[in-house]
Amino acid sequence: MAKDLNQFVSWKGYQKIGFRFALIFFVLFIILLDWSANPILSHWYYYGNLATLLDDIVHWVGKSVFQIPYVIVSPYDGEHNDRTYVYVLYAIIILMAALGTLVWSGLDRKRQDYRVLYYWLTVILRYYLAFTMFLFALYKFFKLQFPDLGYYTLTEQVGDMSPMHLAWAFFGYSYGYNVFMGLAESAALLLLFRRTTTFGAMLTLAALANVMVVNFSFEVHAKMYPVALFVMALFLLLKDAKRILQFFFTGQSIALPVITAPIFQKRWIRISKSVLKILVIGYFLIVHVGSAIAYQNGTNDALRAKYEYSGLYDVETFVLNRDTLSVDNPQRWQQFIIGDRLFEAVRLSGDSIAFLKVSVAKKAMLVYGNPRDLAIKRQEIYNEYGMTDDTWMKMDSILVSRQIVSRLHLKFSNPSALYLTGILKNDSVLIRAKKRALDIDDFRLMKRRFHWINEASYFY
Repeated sequence: MAKDLNQFVSWKGYQKIGFRFALIFFVLFIILLDWSANPILSHWYYYGNLATLLDDIVHWVGKSVFQIPYVIVSPYDGEHNDRTYVYVLYAIIILMAALGTLVWSGLDRKRQDYRVLYYWLTVILRYYLAFTMFLFALYKFFKLQFPDLGYYTLTEQVGDMSPMHLAWAFFGYSYGYNVFMGLAESAALLLLFRRTTTFGAMLTLAALANVMVVNFSFEVHAKMYPVALFVMALFLLLKDAKRILQFFFTGQSIALPVITAPIFQKRWIRISKSVLKILVIGYFLIVHVGSAIAYQNGTNDALRAKYEYSGLYDVETFVLNRDTLSVDNPQRWQQFIIGDRLFEAVRLSGDSIAFLKVSVAKKAMLVYGNPRDLAIKRQEIYNEYGMTDDTWMKMDSILVSRQIVSRLHLKFSNPSALYLTGILKNDSVLIRAKKRALDIDDFRLMKRRFHWINEASYFY
């Protein structure tokens, strides 16, 4: 649909078919796959049993249709991972859109155009992209997506980092660059207004192109999600595609017509429409800003609770079943980090790591290994007990009882000396560790800041 749809006397057959598919696919995507960006849909998802219904459908399709032999792990709020569940849901949405297009085309063969429906679809996509991109922009402004570098990242060898960790370290270093990315993503707010839609869509395409390249290049766990958003922004530009190409490559004088909105004759309807637009925009912006502030405050509160004990601990003694392990033993812990914004983790021999969840208030530390294995075990428990709040509250205890996660007890003799006791799998452990006297600002990476004048490259 590269031509201006407002000028069509009648649409061509492929345009009508393409529009039907696009409308069904985009609406299903927003409702079923990206509900987390919408505070209204998220309530329907959790409290209207949409989550349970989708889980049942996706798991049945995955097992019965695609013959997937392993556990299909359900996503959590705000997660856009490239996990099997999401790809199965994509397949379901595409199939539903194809079938819906087939039925719609058979029942509505005589329709000449969908100009009014096209307008309302653009409204849905414009508002969805604007609010979604603004939410990601807020994560940059509040530095929630790429947190400040902590002890784990600063003491990790670059060669031992995963590609995604390397990307997060790069973005997390500079708050200024986070603000720049946030401003680029905030340009999607131009989509809220018809007169700035084309400019907003072009800026949004550029921002999403960068996200896509980063995600594919650094093995970031959400690759298809920005692709879907990119396609939506591209859809908004299709009606002006020919004119845009002529403007950039032919030197012709080009005008980009604003998409025509339905005209309401009654004054109260026109006023109500304007009021509704203001309320919708205000509601979503306020909710998104409020949730970002609440998220930041929650994170800061959790870090403050651990502040006195945050840091890197060197393990001095590691006793396993009353046997003191040597430094070279692969089972022995070497270091662990408490209170890091990105990672609380254990370093073992080589590049082996385990992950932690520390509660200073409870004087407890939960230890687990491969995050993928833990996600599968969690899903198995949800499948067994049901995906309810009660199951979620009991999850840690169930994982510990099944020896999937280990719980160790913390004893601080002083803020720099820590003793851990408990059971790792079937083995009793006693760990004595000492907090290393490190300060974040003492690292070369953190000490070197912006300089206007550099007589030589500070490249070492």
